[in-house]
Amino acid sequence: MNFITKKVLEFQYKKLDDSKKRLNQHLEKRDSLINSDSDSKKEIEKIEKYIGIWNKNIQKIEKEIKKIEEKNLRL
Repeated sequence: MNFITKKVLEFQYKKLDDSKKRLNQHLEKRDSLINSDSDSKKEIEKIEKYIGIWNKNIQKIEKEIKKIEEKNLRL
């Protein structure tokens, strides 16, 4: 694996880790709002949208990592 590929892969793994942390933050926030007695339906809906966005983002990053690793194995 050359230097540039290694750096790109490191960057993708960092992005993946950051995205998973962000997703977990939104999941925790949603759970705390659901468990509280407050009427925050709009806030929960907004958080659900963010959760969907972060899930898609994580899938894209994982796909990109897989593509880079497979390409490197062929070389």
